[in-house]
Amino acid sequence: MQRPDPIRAVVFDFDGLLADTERAWELAQAAMFTSRGLVIGDTDRDLFLGTAVADTATIMAARFNEPQPDVLADLTQRAKDELHRNAPAMPGAAELLAGLRGRLPFAVASNTPRELLDIALHGSGLAPLIEVVVSADQVPNPKPAPDVYLQACALLGVEVSEAIAVEDSRPGTAAARAAGLWVAMIPSGASEPSDAHAFVHSLRDPELLGWLA
Repeated sequence: MQRPDPIRAVVFDFDGLLADTERAWELAQAAMFTSRGLVIGDTDRDLFLGTAVADTATIMAARFNEPQPDVLADLTQRAKDELHRNAPAMPGAAELLAGLRGRLPFAVASNTPRELLDIALHGSGLAPLIEVVVSADQVPNPKPAPDVYLQACALLGVEVSEAIAVEDSRPGTAAARAAGLWVAMIPSGASEPSDAHAFVHSLRDPELLGWLA
């Protein structure tokens, strides 16, 4: 698939890409295990990366032999607490978004419920820069389904073939590709060459900045 030329819009993931929230989520998830006398492993962490919160709670509920709604409520509260404590912007995020404003339309498409996403948006200081936001609970299906990306492009008023996605997780890249976007990946965890159309190192990567110039 060829990168759009020109690029008419960009859709970003948020957690782990624009904001350094993965530590907050890791602490919340680890606390879910330790509070039950268990230890979270690397396999669990990889499994949860980029996964919708409700789906993560479903996996945990099966592991803990507890009702999913109870686990979801516990996980959500722990995540709220951690995100309130620490959700800094990623290096280069504010500069990148500020440079795009008024020049190239962009949106955030996140697998995080809007309530938690808003905490991180404001905690990171990025909220004033982002006008179009789509969260997992605003569409029928979370990532890896394409819904958040399709909705983001619709709100931006562009065809999916005219936009690119920037992602950090495998569920996210799968969602963007399923929607029909060209995808650049800055991996936060495990990845495969087939996950994205291009890989870059950070939000300050000259190649990424060149595409969006």
